[in-house]
Amino acid sequence: MNKKQQQSLGILFAVSFLSLTASQIIDSNGSNLMDFTQGILTGMGIVGMVMTIITYGRFNKRSH
Repeated sequence: MNKKQQQSLGILFAVSFLSLTASQIIDSNGSNLMDFTQGILTGMGIVGMVMTIITYGRFNKRSH
């Protein structure tokens, strides 16, 4: 993996992690809008983590 690929992978991981963290910090208090926002952030975090794993696998496979 070159430096640019490492940076891209790191940013993808960081954004996914922060999205998941933000979704857990939000307190919905029964609000439909806050529940929706929490769901969107959780979904983005999960998809981002899966993409991080897939991207890491592709970069690692190409380098060997």
